[in-house]
This record gives sequence, C-alpha cells and structure tokens, in this order.
Amino acid sequence: MVLRRRFAIAALSAVVVAVAVTSAATARPTATKQLKELKIALFPSLDYAPLFLGLKLGIWKKHGLDLKITYVYTGAGLFAAITSGQTDLATNSPTAGSNAIAQGLPLKLVQPAANQAIKGNTEVLVKKDSPYQTFKDLEGKTVATINLQGLFHLGLISAVEAEGGDPLSVKALAMSPNDEPLALAAGRLDAIVIQDPFLTVAKLQNAGFRSLGNPFGKLGYRAPVGAFWTSLSTLEDKAELFRTFRAAWKDCVAAAAKFPKLLRQVIPKYTGMSPKAVELITIPDYITKFGPGSLGPMLKQMTKLGWIKSAPAFEQIYWNGK
Repeated sequence: MVLRRRFAIAALSAVVVAVAVTSAATARPTATKQLKELKIALFPSLDYAPLFLGLKLGIWKKHGLDLKITYVYTGAGLFAAITSGQTDLATNSPTAGSNAIAQGLPLKLVQPAANQAIKGNTEVLVKKDSPYQTFKDLEGKTVATINLQGLFHLGLISAVEAEGGDPLSVKALAMSPNDEPLALAAGRLDAIVIQDPFLTVAKLQNAGFRSLGNPFGKLGYRAPVGAFWTSLSTLEDKAELFRTFRAAWKDCVAAAAKFPKLLRQVIPKYTGMSPKAVELITIPDYITKFGPGSLGPMLKQMTKLGWIKSAPAFEQIYWNGK
C-alpha cells in the first residue's frame, strides 16, 4: 500500500502536459457501431508511433476502439496512472515494469511495442567543453534519465561497466526529458540519457552539446524498450478490451512497415517536431510479441546490480492473453 501511494502522489507532479486524443478525430464513428473507450497514459516517444499511424488510418476505429490519450513524461507518473485507475493502459519500459513488479506493484505487461536501437535513437549527451570523452568518464558523475532503475539507467551503467568503469558509482537522477537539456546546459548535470524525439530536438537546439553515443551498443543483448502496461485489477475487468487492443496494435505495426513515409509524417503531430527534424530521427524496430528470452538477460543483470532481489517469472510479467 505504501508503494502504491508513492506512485499515486508522483503522478500529481509528473504529468507535465495532458492532452486528449481520440480516434474519432480522424475517423467518425458510424451509427451502427459503438466504439469502446480505451484510456492510455503515454510517453510520446517514437516507440509508440504506430499507434498514431493507426489513428490516421482508422485502424483503431476498425477494431471498435476510441483511444483517449494523456501524455505523461515520467516513469513514476505513468505507473501511477494505471495503479490509481485513471487510465486503462500506460507505457513504460520492461525494465521499469519488471522492477516495479519485483517490488510488489500489481502490474502486467499487455503489449510490447519496440526493441531498443543500438545506433541513434537514444544517446548520452554532454556539454562540448566538458572533459568527458567516453562512458567510463562518467564514473561518479551525475546523469539524468527518465527512470531510476529503468532501461535507460541500465543502458548507461552497462556502458560504463563495459569500458572498465564502476557502474554503481554513477549518480542517476530521474528527470523529464523536457527538462534534461535545460539542466545540462545550466551545468546542473554532467550528462543526460535521452531518447528521440527529445534527443534530436536537444541536439538541434543546443550547439553546445555533443554525444558520447548510444549506450545500448555496449549492452551485449537486444533489449525491449517500449511496452503497454495495466494493473491486475483492470486486466481482470477488461481482458477482452486488451485482446482487441493487441489485434489493433498488430495491424498498426504492419501499417508502419508498409507505409514508412506516412509513419514519419504523423510523428510531428504528437511530438511537435518539425518535418525536417523528423528526417534525422532513428525509427525503432516495432514488435507485436516476445518470449522469455527477450527479458532473461535484462532480468539477470538487474539482479546482479541489486536492483531486484530475485527476478519475477516471465508469466508474472507478461500477460498470456487469456
């Protein structure tokens, strides 16, 4: 109960911007079919671009769903949205979700969204005039990331360790990606871990930044980055709704592969990026399912770092659809 209240309180300060997005905006419901409302707390990264392509193409309406989307910019706020019952689904990384489950939060991964890119997409930025040239140089330094003990935190310290540094010496600080570039420019941080679309915008707007590269190139395995989560109580009540969501997401991913140019065209609408900036981003590898092998190496590493005492079973993390 204490953990649940902590997440709920975090949500009050974590939601920086909230906007409602409905599938009806791009496709009007017909009189013969009643759309079912599905509320989603979403971090507007590229991991979820197929969702917005689906809105444009009417895929969600075809499956009878009316999406109501609220943008949330921190991991704690995302999970607070579903544990409090404010939304049906929330996005977050499998790393953050597995960590939360290990600590007793009643969550389930409904749908994986993407695998983490190892080039571009997510990078560690420092100031140009800083002495840091490698990931190892960040030993003992303060680095901001969206989640503590989440995927980007894991990628960062794995890169430090891969280059011979002490991963536990890094002082990670949770921060919204909207605030990270400002804090770095002001000298309050030594580095930031930041993902597209925020990465490309930060690099275009700050000539004084340079990149140490994508830390996931040092990870040694391909990690899933984006996923849709729900609470156990909501899953019990809305399992059929989530089965429909899975089917619609599969169609959205297929559309993203078929219409890559159109996918890029929808990104400015939910990120605020210019079309020119969108041409510079790295599109992730979208997925519709995964197996135990997708999480095993990550869970083993989290246990080794002491983030969790024991790894949750795959079945405890991932919904089997029944």
